[in-house]
Amino acid sequence: MTIGHKGFAIPLSALVLIVLTAVIVAPVWAADTADAEAAVAQREKLQQARQAIASNNKRQLRKLKKELKDYPLLPYIEYWELSKRLSKLPYDDIDAFLEKYKDTALGDWMRVRVLRELGGRERFKAYLKYYDPDKIRRTQLRCYYVDALSRYGDKQQAYELIEELWTVGASQPKECDPAFARWMKDGGLTQERAWQRHALAVRAGNLDLAVFIARKLDKSRKARAELMRSVYRKPEQILNYKKFIREEPEYRDIVTIGLRRLASKDAGKANEAWERYSASYLFNDEERDDYLRYLALRFARQDDQTGLEALIKNNPEFFDLRTSEWLIRQSLREMDWAQVEFWIDQLPADNQKLDRWLYWKARAIEEQLDTANNKDPAREALAKKLYQQAAAERSYYGFLASDTIGADYSFVDRPAPITPKLVDEVAARDGMQRARELQAIGEFYHARREWSYATRDMPDEELMTASKIAGSWGWYHKSIQSILAADYLDDLELRFPLAFPGIVSDVAKRMGKKTALNDYLVLAVARQESHFSHDAKSHAGAMGLMQLLPSTARATAHKAGVPYRRSWDLLNPNTNISLGAYYLNSLLNRFDNNRFLAAAAYNAGPTRVSRWLKDTDKKLPFDVWIETIPYNETRKYVQNVLSYSVIYAYRSGEKKSLLNKNEAEAKL
Repeated sequence: MTIGHKGFAIPLSALVLIVLTAVIVAPVWAADTADAEAAVAQREKLQQARQAIASNNKRQLRKLKKELKDYPLLPYIEYWELSKRLSKLPYDDIDAFLEKYKDTALGDWMRVRVLRELGGRERFKAYLKYYDPDKIRRTQLRCYYVDALSRYGDKQQAYELIEELWTVGASQPKECDPAFARWMKDGGLTQERAWQRHALAVRAGNLDLAVFIARKLDKSRKARAELMRSVYRKPEQILNYKKFIREEPEYRDIVTIGLRRLASKDAGKANEAWERYSASYLFNDEERDDYLRYLALRFARQDDQTGLEALIKNNPEFFDLRTSEWLIRQSLREMDWAQVEFWIDQLPADNQKLDRWLYWKARAIEEQLDTANNKDPAREALAKKLYQQAAAERSYYGFLASDTIGADYSFVDRPAPITPKLVDEVAARDGMQRARELQAIGEFYHARREWSYATRDMPDEELMTASKIAGSWGWYHKSIQSILAADYLDDLELRFPLAFPGIVSDVAKRMGKKTALNDYLVLAVARQESHFSHDAKSHAGAMGLMQLLPSTARATAHKAGVPYRRSWDLLNPNTNISLGAYYLNSLLNRFDNNRFLAAAAYNAGPTRVSRWLKDTDKKLPFDVWIETIPYNETRKYVQNVLSYSVIYAYRSGEKKSLLNKNEAEAKL
């Protein structure tokens, strides 16, 4: 049996687990035993109310609503009750609910539910009444809206909106079909618009959609549309310049798609083709820069440094930051320190002042001086100055620079200006209380929605206060999220909470006796993986605080001696941290107790890290190896885990170096 309704339901079999998890995640909201017991009683009555709604026991429901009149989640009981009757379209009750809960998460969600019901039943006059274009972004509901507007509202406005929905490179929901048909019947679909969508579909790789759109083209354009799809599949065709340099405007679109597709296969040939076609077709500056940026990225991904340097040389007015950074990293991988310095000097002035490039320019200068065995006081002084500037930052590069010059780390720890009075005021707001209670009963999705609504228009002072409140509730990821939203980065207590201290400490002590696993490394990985969101789920299926795939969890659980039956268990902080720490510890064992290699393997997989190590063949110092990790995400991940470990040691009252001795001396 399931309690609740569509969009808001908990299986009874899972309820006990949710409540147990919630107790770990969020402290009981009451301050003493009596209040705690009252809170538990209210939650029991909430479940009874859900059952009364499911069984249509109106008398019992009225009684429970009176008893829960001061309970934060009373609005949700009203929501569930109305949701069950929604198919009957009780307009007066709907209007009363939307007015009562205007500008709340629950009110806006009810509006969406109403619109879906009205659209599905083609009650379009009523639909126009409830649709709010400033709040509704779902494409399905927009399609219903333009259909309703074209029937009973401003048809011209409707057709302008329909054209926007039409002109995309992907298929739209079936709810758009009636509006599209009416628009086409009234002459809205011109040959130019059909060609435009065909080109968008081909560029996006949606060839089935492109074939469908091509049926609406005239004979000559159909042939060119077929040629465009052929070029998408075999872009080498555009090297036949006589065939594709034509006066008809459609050929320019065909060539544009062909150039991109060719670049993805062979950037060198695409560059030659670009030089030929750019002399024949008038590409504007935006189109030119867009293509050169794409071409530069293809050169980089095809590891063609010579071709990329030639591209930049032949287009001196072109600049792309990602391209320049790739050239710096390629020069680092080759240990060509003069080129490292040269490419850093080509960056915009503001980028050169970033701690990353301050560190690497200083490093490049030092290496050149050492290689030439040259004492150049001015260059030595410049390198020291650059290191000092980088060391002022609380960051991976700042800590690296501090270690290089023997300076103390700069933590810049300043508590946010938060007053107890404002804490009490913000915490007492209805939306905040609903968010807290929803979190406590395991309704995590709706708890996040309530929190987002409660904090969305807060000024920075209140956001910082909300961060403090969330931290006191044990809702660590919302604490981090809110302090970042306030753009206050120097309160390390709020940005780097010592989350789940009992669990983390116990796990680290049990598993890290023979490795570098400690509280700080576990906290750093969990902070990086999920911001301590115990119910986080990635698109790849990773779950929980340390973002474990269920397959990894199953393989690890038996070795670790941790009870694990189903993926749902990964939402339990104790289970997740235990399994994540054990897996991290196994990576430390595999990679010679090197934390940054273990972190890279945790993010990108141990097989990739082993392959990267084989490619570099123990030729690179640790900092160059980390800087030249092929995946941007993994590079940032490793740097964050190392720097976060230092910050967590500081927060715990300990002084730890960025690197252990074996890590600093490693050649990779």
